Amino acid sequence: MDRTKDGPQYRLKFDDKIILLNNKKFKLLKYIDECGSITKAAKKGNIPYRSALKYIEELEKESNRSIVSTQRGGKGGGGESKLTINGKSILKEYRKVESILNMHEDVNEIETNILDIDEKNRIANIKLNNENVVLPLRGDFTVGDRVLVLISPEDIFVMLEPQTSSVRNIFNGKIIGMELKDHLVRLNVKIGDITLFADITEYSREQLELTLGKDIYIGFKAAAIAMVKI
Repeated sequence: MDRTKDGPQYRLKFDDKIILLNNKKFKLLKYIDECGSITKAAKKGNIPYRSALKYIEELEKESNRSIVSTQRGGKGGGGESKLTINGKSILKEYRKVESILNMHEDVNEIETNILDIDEKNRIANIKLNNENVVLPLRGDFTVGDRVLVLISPEDIFVMLEPQTSSVRNIFNGKIIGMELKDHLVRLNVKIGDITLFADITEYSREQLELTLGKDIYIGFKAAAIAMVKI
């Protein structure tokens, strides 16, 4: 992810090419798909028409594919522009990334590097306070890639003792915060140099006798983790 004057710009893998897409380019493609016109899409997205043409040119150059198909009308008009299959694919990929990043305020974020990849089993390893974290390898990643790992607080298990189960990622931590949030109890758990938050029911909090300062174990399944290249 790069920062530009038009906001965050995301690097999307498209076949064997890397394209850069920001929110303005996304809106342009989205509105072309909805309106069937570059002119109307640019107006709806508050994008100058010449900039809209430049965005399309950039995307087609980066992907080496036709993104927008334009059919000219006669003297009475009637021309239209529509996304090609490639254009729709780019729109779909951006929406997938956006849907993950829209969870920003409600997920734990760990920014780190990929240390190891097991291609056979399609898993990757990162470090969390010198402990290995195993996560599924979804997409095209390589060792050394800088990634943002996202973990929902609802996918984190809270335990008093480590247990043998399908949960491979288990860490020792201390409760440093506790608050009621949306009918759940949100725990802030300090693990070394980072803090993760977990949501549990009040019933579970009472059963585990959780209080501020208590040492606990938290765990999460590899399948519950999302990873985005940055």
